Amino acid sequence: MGAFDVVVLGGGTAGVHVATEVAGGGKTVALVEAGLLGGESAYLACLPSNSLLLSAARGGTWEDAVAGRTEVTGGLDDSATAQRLNHAGVTVIRGTGRITAPGTVEVALSTGETTTLSYSDLVIATGCEPVAPPIEGLSDIPAWTTAQSLSSPDLPRRLIVLGGGAAGCELTQVYASFGSQVTLVEAESTLLPGEPAFAGEILATALRRAGAEVRLGSRASKAERTSEGLTLALEDGTRIDADRLLLATGRRPRLGGLGLDALGLEVTPGMALPTTTRCEVAGAGGHGVRVWAAGDVTGTTFAHASRYQAGVVAANILGRPGEADYSAIPRCVFTTPSVFAVGAVPGATADEAEPAASAAGVGSPASAADPDHGPDHGPDHGPGNGARVRRMLRIARVPSDRAQTASSAGPAEDEASPPDAAPEALLVTARARLSDTTRGHLGQDDLGCIELYAEAGTGVLAGAVAVGPDAASWMGEVTLAIRAKVPVTVLADVVHAFPTYGEALETALRELAGTEGSAVRADQQEKGTGTLSELDMETPEGDAIEQHQEVIADEVGASARREVPFDVNEADAAEQERAVGFDDDDYR
Repeated sequence: MGAFDVVVLGGGTAGVHVATEVAGGGKTVALVEAGLLGGESAYLACLPSNSLLLSAARGGTWEDAVAGRTEVTGGLDDSATAQRLNHAGVTVIRGTGRITAPGTVEVALSTGETTTLSYSDLVIATGCEPVAPPIEGLSDIPAWTTAQSLSSPDLPRRLIVLGGGAAGCELTQVYASFGSQVTLVEAESTLLPGEPAFAGEILATALRRAGAEVRLGSRASKAERTSEGLTLALEDGTRIDADRLLLATGRRPRLGGLGLDALGLEVTPGMALPTTTRCEVAGAGGHGVRVWAAGDVTGTTFAHASRYQAGVVAANILGRPGEADYSAIPRCVFTTPSVFAVGAVPGATADEAEPAASAAGVGSPASAADPDHGPDHGPDHGPGNGARVRRMLRIARVPSDRAQTASSAGPAEDEASPPDAAPEALLVTARARLSDTTRGHLGQDDLGCIELYAEAGTGVLAGAVAVGPDAASWMGEVTLAIRAKVPVTVLADVVHAFPTYGEALETALRELAGTEGSAVRADQQEKGTGTLSELDMETPEGDAIEQHQEVIADEVGASARREVPFDVNEADAAEQERAVGFDDDDYR
């Protein structure tokens, strides 16, 4: 079919964005895709999931929710996307590409024919694929992938959701809200095992309130077909009956059959492509060609991260050097309450799995090898514990100035832990409840809080986790602060609109900055008071200390009697006489 400046393998979020950008920059571009143009995020993941969640929140019927989902996804018709690509000057080729040599790709067309393409720049953006957990009898029972569950019109009477990451939690809330009897099974002791435990604890409470049963801490071991559906057995002996099983246990980069060996790359199943900070595949260039990667194949797990990488790839191809920075890639779960996380969190290391992407069901490379097993935070996890962490890098990276060295040495055994991973840092934690804000009182929101993490040595914000209504909408400033390395002393001086959930940030930031709460935390630690669990249940003494309140005895604070100009019942007056102690902070 001819020679092109750029050949893009994969037409998902990353592939479409790269192709459009470089074509707009004057390059000849061919995009090879056998499936839906635009990728799963638009048709089978993020958009349909959010559509169903919003329908559930509005209290609509399942039939109306399915109709709304169909409208949002265009009925799985990608002709509009194909037309936009054509108008942008991109040659769309329906088929599957395989690299046969540096600079050459053979495409098996959807028509059954084959054609050969040549390129100067190759972009690998083939996305990811679901991974089935090793459960005996799994192939014999009715099971869904996340994509199938988000495109089916069926509403199961009894549903088991296997996997407590973002996709599993979102889909549990969807189906429970519309009347399914849902059981969520997670092998770890908490939901969202890649994030601090409090987020999973709050979310588990919300899912139970929605009517779902949440079973934690036991793996699924065997599945059996029954006359009424299926039975799933857990390692602890529990047996759960259902009509259908939904697998939300992780995904892995889709790299099989691409012919990467022709580029000198050896990639094992579940492994991400090692890339430089410029998003160039380490060790795959040379022979007058360059090879780039963007999206899920690199180990990133979110549509917005894929688009970000695509922008970096396009800029470099067009001669505008750029490098990706992964220090502040948001991680979102769009349940009610929603979960927003960004940057470094206590207990996580650079090579640990991150939560699956929002109903895209996208897991990290680490989770793909063992999708039922999430990271273990260890006994030191908790607020203010001074846990040492490394930044949660979501991609196998080799710095551009070391790419050649890495390629000559061959791929590392654990590509998810790059040689330039940030050193361990001591994180200081501060927490604030949304219920302590005026907005929280107005909305009677009792499920929500935030934690902020700052590097003890530099005083720079390193990470954050928030659980609350539409958390991503009022946590954007934190993402910017982490990316720009803004000191917490500056952030603590930011004024937030009243009344908003953003005011909770002020409480936590002032504590981190030492302008408020530091003495309280020290007093708590000295007296052994403070949080008793991740949900911040406290002793009365600890609560009084935290709120800067003083408990005054009646005999000390009682005021002298005074005469009144009318008759009263003395007993009643004595009964109603009170002494109340106030703090200056109560007057605003």
